[in-house]
Amino acid sequence: MRVCDLAIATALVAGLLACGENPVPKLQAERKALLDGSRPKVEFWAEVERKGTFAKEKRGLDAEVAALQPKTIALQADADQLTAALAQARGMNAQTAAALAGNRAELARLEAEVAKREATLAGFDARRTEVAQP
Repeated sequence: MRVCDLAIATALVAGLLACGENPVPKLQAERKALLDGSRPKVEFWAEVERKGTFAKEKRGLDAEVAALQPKTIALQADADQLTAALAQARGMNAQTAAALAGNRAELARLEAEVAKREATLAGFDARRTEVAQP
């Protein structure tokens, strides 16, 4: 690219010299425009180094992610199994709670029946003691 630019500049200088004009001011203006449109070498290489450092860090992080991927998959499988076990346990808990509620209702009914029968027996005992005492 530089060789092509140099050939064009040389041809331009040769053409201008043939016309009798002083080519230096035009060439200086062209040079200034080129320099204004480009970056200084220090800034360019600093940017290249920054991008290179970023690319190295990215490769390292990509390798770390690739190394952690199997662990992540295994942990996800474990989490899925635990979620299924938890759902099953909650289902069993609901069934047990329903059975417990039924058993408590039956217990309350039976306790009421026992209380009723004890009251009846107490009444019989009271009448028997009344009859036995003259």
